Amino acid sequence: MGLNMTNKSTKPSLEHLARLTDETGLIQHAKFIIPDRFNGYCTDDNARAAIVMVKYLEKYPAEPQALKLFEIYLSFLYHALKADKTVHNFMGYNRNWKSDEPVGDALGRSIRAFGSIIATPPDIAYVPMVKEFFQDASKHIPQMSPRGMAYSMLGQTECLSRFPDARETKELLAFAADRLVELYRKSSTADWDWFEDILSYDNAIVPAALFTAGSVLNEKKYTSVAQSLCKFLLDNTYNGRHFSFIGSFGWYPKGKARAQFDQQPIEVASTVLMLKLAYEATGDKEYLNLQTKAFDWFFGENDLRMAVYDVETGGCRDGIGEGGVNINQGAESLVSFLLATMFLNPIP
Repeated sequence: MGLNMTNKSTKPSLEHLARLTDETGLIQHAKFIIPDRFNGYCTDDNARAAIVMVKYLEKYPAEPQALKLFEIYLSFLYHALKADKTVHNFMGYNRNWKSDEPVGDALGRSIRAFGSIIATPPDIAYVPMVKEFFQDASKHIPQMSPRGMAYSMLGQTECLSRFPDARETKELLAFAADRLVELYRKSSTADWDWFEDILSYDNAIVPAALFTAGSVLNEKKYTSVAQSLCKFLLDNTYNGRHFSFIGSFGWYPKGKARAQFDQQPIEVASTVLMLKLAYEATGDKEYLNLQTKAFDWFFGENDLRMAVYDVETGGCRDGIGEGGVNINQGAESLVSFLLATMFLNPIP
């Protein structure tokens, strides 16, 4: 079934991603490897999957299965756009959007996906349409949560790689970066060098966004804050042997106990990206050593010494808990694994 990914140079399998994808989009959850239609789809996962396919096609051009999947995910994102150019997030299997959904980070993730497509499209003909989506959605960045801003910043910097003189994009990137720096300066203390009073989900995405903003805008204060956030996060997730990510069962509020479980693959993907960008910003090869350690969490270098990626199915288990690995292999876990493979740097 799935390819053996213990060799990190191996082309990652798309078998389970295709299994979870129908003509509408990527189904959120699975019971073991069987798509769980009861919970339908979400824009978050389809945005991340679109990024995976863009990066995959950049590494492995002319891959027909990847191109087909990319077009499904992009179509889903287009359908998710509301009249005001925000996005719906949750869709039932009956293709009806769910009402009264909480405001989350789906718009930021969509902007990130649009930026990735603009930067390295499978075909240049996609760019005008996607750029329109990108510009319309980006007007909402000032109202976003910190993580929503961070996701969007990654999209802004990718867009600028194709359109380096895009003034509005630069201004929005700087606005978001300044906001994250402001939050950091308000929250950081001698014993808690972070931008808010809790370590929760997808933590590394904020320093990752600031590293890339510092590089693109040539602004040292962004890089400096990114390094501080990166160090604090590493101090709290890497124990000198392996990574032990913040558990979702309670997180880690300032001054309180740190949750060990459940640890989820999303943390690995953003940590691998953060360490890639930290290396590019500083040239320090230790970041690449740590990046490999973070990626190896999928293969048993974790608190349970158990593999999370399933080489037989090409899927990724949904995380590790106190009682063992979660055998269900849903969309977020798999796209997190695939994103991590796309951002993994070879050690020079």
